[in-house]
Amino acid sequence: MPSAPGSRSIGLRSTVYRLLALVCLSAGTLGLLLPLLPTTPFVLLALWAASRGAPELAETLRDHPRHGPLLRGWEQHRAIPRRARILAVAMLAFSALTLWIGGIRGEVLIALLVLFAGIGTWVWTRPDPSERA
Repeated sequence: MPSAPGSRSIGLRSTVYRLLALVCLSAGTLGLLLPLLPTTPFVLLALWAASRGAPELAETLRDHPRHGPLLRGWEQHRAIPRRARILAVAMLAFSALTLWIGGIRGEVLIALLVLFAGIGTWVWTRPDPSERA
């Protein structure tokens, strides 16, 4: 029996979202080990993609004992706990210091410092979930 028009694209779209979720989750996991690779943005992106293509994976992420509360707080209130904000900004600073000590070219270092400062400012200005409840 032939498939309904568009059903193949729905299956393809779901597969692409699933693949994106798994790639982002893998990158986030690597970020736990590599100081220059962020974890949180990849896990948030994995949740976003999984919500669209792999609902069971999205639920698994939301129910995770350590990361679930952070992800639910982000989804519900666009909020980041104070401890996570401090850690994120500290890791950005550590990454910048590592790049500087590593002797990265001056213009590249400046561009990355501007990027890190922007990201750090954005993260730091997010509300705490307890303030939004």
